[in-house]
Amino acid sequence: MALALLMPLEPARADSPLTSTQLADAYQDLPIVQLARRQKVAEGEILAFLIGDAPTDQKAAVINALGWDIQGQRNGYRFVAGLAAARGLTLQEIRLQHLRSVDRFVLGYLLAMDDYFKLSPLSKTGHEALWQASPLQLVSQAAYDLPDDFTVHFVRSMVQGQREFARSGCSIYLEPQEVLAQFPLQQRNMRSQAVDQAMQYLKNYESYCQQPAFAHAQPSTNPELNQIYKIAMFQNQIVTATQGGIVFWNPQTQTATATREERLCTSVTVWSESLWVGCRHRLWRFDGNQWKLYRYDPQSVEGGFHLLKGPQGQLLARHRGQLWQFDTNRDRFVIADTELGSGQGYDLIYRQNGEQWRIDFLKGLERNQQRLALRSKAYPGRDPRSFYEDTDGQLWVVDFKDGFFRYDDDSQKFRPVGEVTRQGSAIAANRTHTYFLHYTSGLYIRRQGEAQSEFINLSELRYMRDLSIDPKGDIWVAGWNQLIRLRKQGKNWLKDVYRLNS
Repeated sequence: MALALLMPLEPARADSPLTSTQLADAYQDLPIVQLARRQKVAEGEILAFLIGDAPTDQKAAVINALGWDIQGQRNGYRFVAGLAAARGLTLQEIRLQHLRSVDRFVLGYLLAMDDYFKLSPLSKTGHEALWQASPLQLVSQAAYDLPDDFTVHFVRSMVQGQREFARSGCSIYLEPQEVLAQFPLQQRNMRSQAVDQAMQYLKNYESYCQQPAFAHAQPSTNPELNQIYKIAMFQNQIVTATQGGIVFWNPQTQTATATREERLCTSVTVWSESLWVGCRHRLWRFDGNQWKLYRYDPQSVEGGFHLLKGPQGQLLARHRGQLWQFDTNRDRFVIADTELGSGQGYDLIYRQNGEQWRIDFLKGLERNQQRLALRSKAYPGRDPRSFYEDTDGQLWVVDFKDGFFRYDDDSQKFRPVGEVTRQGSAIAANRTHTYFLHYTSGLYIRRQGEAQSEFINLSELRYMRDLSIDPKGDIWVAGWNQLIRLRKQGKNWLKDVYRLNS
């Protein structure tokens, strides 16, 4: 097993996704674009055009034609001054709320071109939101308010790529590519020649999304790599998704073979012979030789990308209230045509019988968007956190406050099962046993047909969030300071410790 490392951008490509994409070329027939290329300053007729009601694609072409200067420009400032005058305000009086969504788009793009290297706001010392807003914040606000405006979203993707220029060459290509996937040709309000010319340049960065795996002689010793959320089994190795990234373990030698440092990886699954990993900012695939980045959201604060299987076995990714489906033909994730319901979705599962179940955090459960309230006859629990479906098609709910519940399809009610009546953490089941994991105390193992469970104290792990049963019957438990394997020897359980030494 090897580790994929981020490589620096090649000097030949280290220019700028903003300054090297010539949107204006496709609009050269417009006199205002010709004037902007000659004048280079947003004043007079050009300023009036940008303040007016012209289409966003033409405004983008004019801003692109105004160009950039390595020493910086002040077209953003000129636009705000002109806008204030048009609104009958002074520069001291104008506020962010005085700007329409389109105005925020224009200002954001102007500022990005003014100072493409640092992407600075109007003023580093200004106290009002208008003067403190960065180019990316402004165009992102515009994109949020104008969900159907392709031009705004496409330009925002280039500003986003510029912001991540030094850290992720892949994002320079991936961000606009995702916008193209969201907007069919007939929904794009930008000339196709402009889009094609921009992508011809941006495609140079596609190779950074397919990173070669380089051998790493000494895996990272970052202690956060011992803080485990999820466990998976891939190509005879154990993979842990952790607070600090991904770790590959050799079960026989109890040593880490590779690590990949990321932020807050909480989802991992094996699908189509590849390992898929969801972290706070990135969604990756590892095929055993190479890592490939599929989605990237540097603005993500909570959660991250959560992977699951769809009703027909397709790969889905849930992120920020949106469901994405992997398109094998186009090798990318596209927005899934599925309703997720309102509220804060905490977990989502598609059962073998086709039912969609969803947890609305601290509010209730939804079965095919039909609500089951907390503390009700249908669901007596108070804090459901995750679903689990066993090999028999039985649906379970892990409830942090009240333990574990099993769904009765006949009565359509959940019933409590097991000795764990609080801090339920994870569950696994096979033909002979059911395994209940308590968040802080340990593991309860119940043989089918028996009323009592065997308890294994694992409190040394501090917090436990996942468990997995391998083909040998060994139990893997994800702790907050190490990974434990439990092996049955006679009537006793042996504990093997898997831990990166910091």
